[in-house]
Amino acid sequence: LAKNYFMGETGPQINALLAATAWNMKKMMELLKQKIIFLFYKIQIMLFSNPVFKYKLNSGFC
Repeated sequence: LAKNYFMGETGPQINALLAATAWNMKKMMELLKQKIIFLFYKIQIMLFSNPVFKYKLNSGFC
């Protein structure tokens, strides 16, 4: 924990609570990032594995 600027008895408690909340938010955001990357990966596989799309890609979209 960094230097505590809160005053009184509850200052260290507030600081610990905020630090724990920030840690949990960081973990949740990392998990969300992984899920979004996985979703885009699955969409890309669905698009590029489609035989019609492969035919259009090879023929130049004409």
